[in-house]
Order: sequence, then C-alpha cells, then structure tokens
Amino acid sequence: MVRVPDRPDPEPVAQKPEEGLVIGEFVGVHGVRGEVRLRPLTEFPERIPRLKELRIRFPNGREASYRLLGARLHQTLYLLRLEGVATRDEAEALRGAAALISLEDAVRLPPGRYYHHQLLGLRVLTPEGEELGRIREVLEGPSNDIYVAGRYLIPATHDAVERLSPEEGVLVVRSREYLEGEEIR
Repeated sequence: MVRVPDRPDPEPVAQKPEEGLVIGEFVGVHGVRGEVRLRPLTEFPERIPRLKELRIRFPNGREASYRLLGARLHQTLYLLRLEGVATRDEAEALRGAAALISLEDAVRLPPGRYYHHQLLGLRVLTPEGEELGRIREVLEGPSNDIYVAGRYLIPATHDAVERLSPEEGVLVVRSREYLEGEEIR
C-alpha cells in the first residue's frame, strides 16, 4: 500500500468537460511527407478517420485546430495527414501533443457508463450519509476501474458501489467497513 498523509481531497485535476475529451496522443512521425502517428486513448478509435477536424493541445498548453485530411490504421496507431503539416519537421513538432474533440463529437455512452470527467469531484457517501471524500482520480484496471477518494481506493464494482449518480453529484458505497482494507496508507 502507498502511504499518503491525511489531507483534504484536492480539487480534481483532470480535464474539464468544456476543454474537450482527449482521444489520442501524438507519438511520432511516419515517413517524410508530414504524416503523424497518433496513439488512440479512446474506447472508440474507429471514429478517428471520420473526424473532420482535430483540436491539438501542445505540452506548453497552446492549442491549435487542424483539418483532418486522412487517417489510416497502422498496427495499433493511426497515421494522420493534417492540413498545414507537410514535412517531417512539422509533424515532429506535434510529438507529445494531445488530440481532443468537443463534447458534441463524443460518443454517447450507454446507461450506467460514464466519462471520467463526469465522475471526478463526486462526493463519496456511506448509506448513512457520512462523507468519505470526493473522487479525485479514476484508475483504469484490467477488470474494473478504481476510484480514488479521500484515503480510499473504491473498486468500481456492484459489490462496492451501491449507487452512482453524477446528476446528484454522489457515489454511495456499501459501507466504510467494506472499504477498510482498501485504504491508501
């Protein structure tokens, strides 16, 4: 277990919904004609070739929009052609940048599924109404996600979570006792 000193939950640091959703990261170049390699960070990578435009956030925080001229799958990456990126050097300048889409372009999730930004900041309560903290991070695991709130690691399972309601701003856990073995120390 990890030991973390007792402190109040900081405000979530993940992206705000109005900033858009990150769908990929530029990891390099392909060839000499300006194609860039995008590592998808989305459950819906098949939508990437259908996009008309990508918003790109550079590591320094600067943003720019590029028209998507072409996209093709190459192994696990997408090779993209972007308007205004015609040389290897121009493509290399995108390395480390994030590709974003607006919320309007996001895939509508089925009932019971949520984007991380919808979960961050939710109050974690026991059935009796005792607040255990706020979700400050969502860790993606191989079998289920883990919500980090207060000093607790909460498995995103039906056993641990009684009710999840982003509309109300709450996640209700089975009990404090159920989570006692899942504390961050």
